[in-house]
Amino acid sequence: MTPSLTSRLSFAGVLLATLGLPAAASAQYQLPTLTSAARADSLHEAAAVLVAAHRWRDAARLHRRSAQLREADDPLGFRCLKDAAALAYAAGDLSGARTDLASAAGQALARGELRSAALAYLDAAWIAQEQKNPRQVWELGHRAQMLADSPLLGATDRAAILHRIALAPDAVQVAMRKEP
Repeated sequence: MTPSLTSRLSFAGVLLATLGLPAAASAQYQLPTLTSAARADSLHEAAAVLVAAHRWRDAARLHRRSAQLREADDPLGFRCLKDAAALAYAAGDLSGARTDLASAAGQALARGELRSAALAYLDAAWIAQEQKNPRQVWELGHRAQMLADSPLLGATDRAAILHRIALAPDAVQVAMRKEP
């Protein structure tokens, strides 16, 4: 028994519909992205309210969540992580502050902002020094030094990074020179 014209056409229709699904699925995927941005903005605003109420740990947590919901090219992600780090530091959570600063640096790198990334790495290295963690001081400080050496960095930005390194306490500078 040979397939009829009707069954061949219906098979071709199913095949074409299946091939068209990825385009429809990607168009539908945009909605969660918009929803995530709105949610991130809402969390950012809620964190500001918590800061005013001196609930720094909770505000830091909301800033972190807001940063996670943002796209890599959204500069507010960096700001949220920097704010989370400052709040965590104020609340005495040095590990959280160091992690937030390292994440902020990674977020800045994703957008090509080498100066912001290097300075965030240096701030994280200072916190690691406060925690007496020479391995983290070296790792974070080394990342900042590598960024300072980048040919993509302008002279002014390079000078700002090197100036910040020069201002680091002696223990930080020594830890940055020695490999752990």
